[in-house]
Amino acid sequence: MPEDLASTPLPAASPAAANMPQRLATAIRHAISTHEPDRRYAPHAQVMADFCAVLWSRFLRFDPASPEWPDRDRVVVSSPRYRVLPRIMAELSGQAPLPPRVGDPARARHDRQACGPSGQGLGAAIGMALAEQNLAARFGRSLVNHRIWGLGCWTELSTGVALESAALAGQMGLDRVTLVVGLWLNEREAVDAILPRYSASGWSVRKVNAASPEQIAAAITSSQRTHKPCLIACIAAPETDPPPPFADDPGLWAGAARRGASARRSWLRRLLKDRQKAEFERMARNQRPAFWQPDWQRSWREHGSAIARVSPTFAAQRGLETLHELLPELTCLRSRRGMLADLPANRRGGSEIDLSCGTQVHGMAALLNGIAMHDGLLAFGTSTIIAVDRMRPALRYAAMTDQQVIYLLTDDDLLRGDGAGGGQPVEQLASLRAMPNVAVFRPADHRETMECMELALRRTSGPSLLTLESTPALATSAAPEREQHGLTNLCARGGYVLAEAEGTRQVTLVATGHEAILALAARKLLRDAGVAAAVVSLPCWELFAVQKMTYRAAVLGTAPRIGIEAASGFGWERWLGTDGLFVGIDGFGAPSAPDRPDSTADITPERICRDALRLVRPQSDALVETAGGNGAPPGMASTDASV
Repeated sequence: MPEDLASTPLPAASPAAANMPQRLATAIRHAISTHEPDRRYAPHAQVMADFCAVLWSRFLRFDPASPEWPDRDRVVVSSPRYRVLPRIMAELSGQAPLPPRVGDPARARHDRQACGPSGQGLGAAIGMALAEQNLAARFGRSLVNHRIWGLGCWTELSTGVALESAALAGQMGLDRVTLVVGLWLNEREAVDAILPRYSASGWSVRKVNAASPEQIAAAITSSQRTHKPCLIACIAAPETDPPPPFADDPGLWAGAARRGASARRSWLRRLLKDRQKAEFERMARNQRPAFWQPDWQRSWREHGSAIARVSPTFAAQRGLETLHELLPELTCLRSRRGMLADLPANRRGGSEIDLSCGTQVHGMAALLNGIAMHDGLLAFGTSTIIAVDRMRPALRYAAMTDQQVIYLLTDDDLLRGDGAGGGQPVEQLASLRAMPNVAVFRPADHRETMECMELALRRTSGPSLLTLESTPALATSAAPEREQHGLTNLCARGGYVLAEAEGTRQVTLVATGHEAILALAARKLLRDAGVAAAVVSLPCWELFAVQKMTYRAAVLGTAPRIGIEAASGFGWERWLGTDGLFVGIDGFGAPSAPDRPDSTADITPERICRDALRLVRPQSDALVETAGGNGAPPGMASTDASV
């Protein structure tokens, strides 16, 4: 059960020592009243004034003169109630101004704002602690020895993401994270019902008087000594006495500044002597190793013939194994049903940072955001596309804050359903494409998989998702159709002509993922029926949309278009125009009935061919004669499937 320090007074300190935190807290409260424009949040921020005074002046590992020091403590502000505190503490402690950052000049790197969906900041703080643990395992405690402090609202503790992240922190033994929540005395009963959940997850939980610097200092000291993640609840009573007068004293933080400068100088001396100095500095700056990209391209091209007829999922597994060797900073979290769930342990490169999160994908996604925010590591996550709904808040926050997080999602459920009565997640691709600053890749075969992985690694301004399909090992590949293009990364432009029509185009088949292979088979059927069809692969809509209009027009052509994807057709009108057709899945998918083998859940070359013939039939009377009078190619039934 939580240890209640609020009812356990500490020995009295000397008058001078006791007066200093009060003066610091008075300065913080005065700054809150000046800087916080929202009167709703100001009282809540006041609750944390004494905690911030004790933490910054006595415990926080930071140097005001070097706010981007790699081994500084990280402070994550999760709740909007406390959003003003990082800026106040930076100003009061004399932190040097930060250079502007592209896209977000107001965001500091000493303190992280994570005021996104409720609980996301707490999960990100735990992810930062995981990053700190992994970096310390690689470089040792002489270079990596800092803590993560998360400031949040007590109501966030009961959110699903916070509880899942807390369970993962206890499972992984992340003892360098301390979450701090503020609450009023009349809210204590509600909090007492939540805190035992954290204790049961392996956390050290303490409650302190928010106005007692002695109890706060004791709780922080205890959190630094325990080998568990810690949670401190600061309980505040309504103030009855008038606030003490404020007197500006620039020397209040002189001691903390000297302490931080001394710690950083000692750290710099250790860094100069460390044999991994160059590697540490490279990773701290989020730089990739020299020549990693040519090595990556050469590796998968050398093994291209060996994996030419395997599924995109298997190709991505081989790609991850290669990346573990080329990029030691790669950190992969995986879910129970993710791509690597059944991969033998001896085949997981870098297994010390290849961690399983079970079914807790909501918490896993939040931890990935924290890993990306910490700097130094490259965050990968593997799961299934049907789990996207649980990861969506964290994914949205990563998109809002431009965090590079890469997801590898298996999408077998698009074709077969989830096997648990949940139906096929046909709406997920459309919803993901509608989210700003998210790149969704859906490769068709092993070659597109490797190209899309390379593009995701090069994209640093937001999250990227690859939806991968485990087609049979002997499935047809699109690689022969691409031999004419050489080694060019055609996916870099989002879409390209996979197979041009033999003659003047009469119809254009536009497909993503495995459906591009089906479109190639339908193209052959149409050729036998006398219809010249081109196949366009569209692995990434976001990249294709930013290409020049002339390029998009050349790829899509002027002939009627048919979109093909094992998902909902929402959004496809953007590429098909008003006269186009879509072959996909309506509803949540339905099994084929014996009396109707061609249900709307079946996407086959024959179905694509029939729809293409119906689309181009009004343009050519000769086509009817070629097709035998009923619009179907020789040897095919004329039964239509509704689209």
